[in-house]
Amino acid sequence: MGEREENAGPESGGEAVSVERALGEHLRAAASGAGERRGLAGLAREIAGLPADAARAAVEVSAQLAAISLRASVEFLRAVPAAARLLDAGELRAWGELGRRLAMADVETGAQFFAAGVSGLAGVPRGARELLLQVCARQMTLSTSIATDTFRNAPALAEAVGDPQLLAAVLEIATEIARRSARHSADFIADVPRVFTHFDEFGADDRRRVAVAAARTVGVFAARAGGVAAEAWSALPGATRELDAEGALVLLRHAESFLEHGGAAALHVLAAGGEVLRLAPEVFADWIALLRAVAARGNAPLVALARSSPAFFHAVAGRGAQQSARSSELARRAVVVAREVALVDAEAAISCLRSAPAALRATTVEQFERWAREGLTRGRDDARSRRSYYALETRQSNEALRGGDGSAGVGLALDEVAQTLRLYVEGLTGRAVDVEAVG
Repeated sequence: MGEREENAGPESGGEAVSVERALGEHLRAAASGAGERRGLAGLAREIAGLPADAARAAVEVSAQLAAISLRASVEFLRAVPAAARLLDAGELRAWGELGRRLAMADVETGAQFFAAGVSGLAGVPRGARELLLQVCARQMTLSTSIATDTFRNAPALAEAVGDPQLLAAVLEIATEIARRSARHSADFIADVPRVFTHFDEFGADDRRRVAVAAARTVGVFAARAGGVAAEAWSALPGATRELDAEGALVLLRHAESFLEHGGAAALHVLAAGGEVLRLAPEVFADWIALLRAVAARGNAPLVALARSSPAFFHAVAGRGAQQSARSSELARRAVVVAREVALVDAEAAISCLRSAPAALRATTVEQFERWAREGLTRGRDDARSRRSYYALETRQSNEALRGGDGSAGVGLALDEVAQTLRLYVEGLTGRAVDVEAVG
């Protein structure tokens, strides 16, 4: 954040003279008049007085720029004295390389880039500047406009993060994403302020802990799945809203563990897992066990199960005033029996879970469990018929759920007599009631 400490000057008087002579010859070639030559000669002396490594960097970069555009080269040298007070020699070279690539595409853009200087980087911590320049260099390979936007927006990025180590971690992730997609790396960086504003909701004591864990998880996403990391980063506020720090850390850890099944699968686990933790945290571990059983059969069933899980938990567990220990227990028992089905047939398990809300409204949880286990003995060698059974698409399946033997109906389903029962109770008591199945 502060300016770079002054190093010792050039290593020897002879080296300073050599640098000044090289710069003088170069600048005289670029000068258009006597007055300008005198000004540029003073600039050469000023640059020669810089620390030796910075002066050498200035000479080398200016020579490379001169092969493209004398104007861009001169603008670079004019900016060097101020830039060298902030950047070290390596950073000076990296900054010069960015401008050189811009000048190759458009000389005017490159010259303007150098004329703007590096004063904006004063707000970027020292350890993060080199990483920022690396991100920009990666992005420059694919898009000059994205790279320049990242460079210009660096001060706002540093302010939003507010922590040098976290900023460095964010820039390392952006660099990794940029290996494959400049656009995704730009999207990732653009979401940083919003995501860190969300981290503030965890409170001063837990903000950094959650942010570090999130950066680590998204970093693993970036290494394994490239641009999907930007989507995971964007999904974090929605996935972890209303969770406490411990819940957020559990969710991040489990989402990361599913990366072995692909970035898309892990992303869906992240989004759905947050909803499960909000609706039925007591069932989360059983739900993860169900996901793992389904994942053993393939990634596509895993994604399908993760996507359908929030609807199941909304219907069965409820939330707010509707949530209760009994509803959470219903959800847990349905998930546990679905896992038994998944060990045989992953697609059938998904159908079983999707059918559970309607089934639990029509019968007891004990009957639902018997129905689910009975399905494993039907159509052992016919996956299609087994999946139709769990989807409640056959008469035999519906009769089995309601307590029949599969050939003739026995008893009545609750939903068939619920209205009659409500009217009967209301007539006796004068009060309206709801009739629901209980475990």
